[in-house]
Amino acid sequence: MLRVGKYDHKITFVNFGQVSNGSGGYIPTYTDLLTTKADIIQLKQSRQLEQVQLGLPTAYRVRVQKRKGFEPIVGMLIKWNDVMFAIINTPTVENTRVGQECIFDIVNDGT
Repeated sequence: MLRVGKYDHKITFVNFGQVSNGSGGYIPTYTDLLTTKADIIQLKQSRQLEQVQLGLPTAYRVRVQKRKGFEPIVGMLIKWNDVMFAIINTPTVENTRVGQECIFDIVNDGT
């Protein structure tokens, strides 16, 4: 069941681009595509011993309400708590009684 109160984290889908600095170089910029509320939980790594031993980044599961005309894709960047994350799997859509949710996993982008 879709519970609106469970969306307690603010996230922003962003697009990475470059703007000329006027002297032949480029300045990296981010453009906000969509700001929304999300339900975010940390994925348990205790079952994935190899992931912990290799020092791979912590993954999070994100649930957002599906928006008409906006589709998250693999590699898209998300800003959450002023940290950049990247979507690492193909988002799935889950039907609920009230609407639809997009569900995907993210990891720290390192930027």
